[in-house]
Amino acid sequence: MTTTTQDDNHHLHSPDHHITIDTDRLAAIHQRIEKPPTILCNTAGRATCSIFKVPKSFKEVNPKLYHPQIISIGPFHHGAAQLQMMEEHKYQYLGQLLARTGLELSTLFRALVPLEGSVRECYSEAIGLGPHDHLEMLVVDGCFIIELFRKVAKRVEFEADDPIAAMSWVFPSLLRDLHRLENQIPFFVLQRLFDVTYMDKFDGKNADDQKEKPTLALLCLNFFNYTIQRPPQILWKYKV
Repeated sequence: MTTTTQDDNHHLHSPDHHITIDTDRLAAIHQRIEKPPTILCNTAGRATCSIFKVPKSFKEVNPKLYHPQIISIGPFHHGAAQLQMMEEHKYQYLGQLLARTGLELSTLFRALVPLEGSVRECYSEAIGLGPHDHLEMLVVDGCFIIELFRKVAKRVEFEADDPIAAMSWVFPSLLRDLHRLENQIPFFVLQRLFDVTYMDKFDGKNADDQKEKPTLALLCLNFFNYTIQRPPQILWKYKV
């Protein structure tokens, strides 16, 4: 093929073909080249990116294995209709935390504002939430996880009618969902919320007579120790 002109429309010739290059198409391609990605996040290849979606080829084998069954954490399954029961429960935990600590809700939001951009960089795909909705999700999901860790570690009491404690099937399902790859928020979000909501009279008790205060990492290890039972001295080695 050879280009015969360099006018607005270019013509390609061959013994069998005569093709006119559409300059509108060329312009559209240039626009697409310059357009930022809307699905794959532009930070997907960076070291900060640590939360990924499961490849479609894996999901086709057994979709239920990778999708949360009772609770969504993070943006990938946020708002899913089948998970709304536990979505309501998250807000109850947030209310209990605020009542116990006396903190203002705005304090939690302000604590995460400087982190909002960094959180987006942790995901392999673009987050379809504006900054305000994104912050609300981080506050609600993060506080739920921290309160759950505290309750399981007996630093805060479960409410008498809390289904997580009262219904035997809920906790194992919840534990599995919190392991799922697509169902995560960055640990530094939890750490920030833990630091802001830390209170000695709650977080410092039942510390297995250790001299040092328990950390969020220790609470996390204690929680997930329900799947792989390890003695307390092993957990304390990795308390950070």
